[in-house]
Amino acid sequence: MAKSTTPTSAPSLLVSPAGRCQLKRYPLRTNDPLQAWDAADELLHQHIAADVTALEATHQPLVLNDQWGALLLPFAHCQVTTVNDSFVSQQGQLANLALNQLSTELTQLDPLATLPQATESVWLKIPKSQSLLEFQLAKLSSELQPGTPLRAAAKSKLFTPAVRELFAKYCDEIDISLIQRKCRVLTARVRSVPLNTEHFMSKWQLTEHNLTLHHHVGVFARNQLDIGARLLLDNLPEPGASEVIDLGCGNGVLGLVYAQSSPSSAVTWVDESHLAVASCRLNIEQNLATTPSYRAVTDDCLSQFTSHSVDLVLCNPPFHQEHAITEHIARQMFRDAKRVLRKGGEMRLVANRHLPYYHPLKRLFKQVKQVASNAKFVVYSCLT
Repeated sequence: MAKSTTPTSAPSLLVSPAGRCQLKRYPLRTNDPLQAWDAADELLHQHIAADVTALEATHQPLVLNDQWGALLLPFAHCQVTTVNDSFVSQQGQLANLALNQLSTELTQLDPLATLPQATESVWLKIPKSQSLLEFQLAKLSSELQPGTPLRAAAKSKLFTPAVRELFAKYCDEIDISLIQRKCRVLTARVRSVPLNTEHFMSKWQLTEHNLTLHHHVGVFARNQLDIGARLLLDNLPEPGASEVIDLGCGNGVLGLVYAQSSPSSAVTWVDESHLAVASCRLNIEQNLATTPSYRAVTDDCLSQFTSHSVDLVLCNPPFHQEHAITEHIARQMFRDAKRVLRKGGEMRLVANRHLPYYHPLKRLFKQVKQVASNAKFVVYSCLT
């Protein structure tokens, strides 16, 4: 008998000392194989349950980098504030609150926002980006009361010597647990350290296009142009498209170069990262004329865009979501691009050669052709 090829759904019921809840990734997918929490979340739940003050309704916790609400839900009875770079994660938190029929005094902030001074405890999942981690620790140290208790958790492999040094720079009374289920928990108290904002901004020149690109922490290609984007820049569509979207824009380089070549085009830069969109807005301001025809927005792919409303989508799609390697984000981008493109419109994208995108693209678009390639990447033109 042939084995079933139907993917198995990951568990969605989280049971821990801090409570019992349903938790799903967002956007919802049928038979999603990826779980919405990990062992590090469960270890922090043990600390939440053991903290008597954290369970009080008047407690004001601050939760950072909680991807889908695993750390938020135990604090739903509190005046809780979350900090996330991801717009999609913020939507996932709201969806999981609704799934569990929980209402809360929730404040959602992006990483650049001012932190609430009344914060009484900090709960942090260590992010993939070390530069983002340092920026978050620096903001905690400059904006919260000295001595505020902090708990941070992650897989043990992320507690590198460099990460430990960052915590030592911004925290006191540091203690790191033994490994449990391949994860560790760090406890500490926030130290008062002035914030040097210039330390956390970077920029580099793209001389062939006369661009200066500015980057906040954690933004893709923060130090140089990635080779996939370079191949697409060398093979952009002809100027003249009326309405253009740079989807998954990062620092905005694709849309910036196209806008240079086609100044009559209205260009919208879209990313789910608040820090990417903030970087993109700065790059538009510094490199292009100020005009209502240029805007940068956060979105879950193109969920907020009208169908059949644009002529061209430029895309350098990701194939990871924090620590999870996955193609579903790119495929959602392809479906959304197909929906928002007018008849005769085009999506021009670059992808790693090893990723199996050609056949999914053929099922969506009227015509798919390869316009360029190198040893690692391929550029596709997809026409509606």
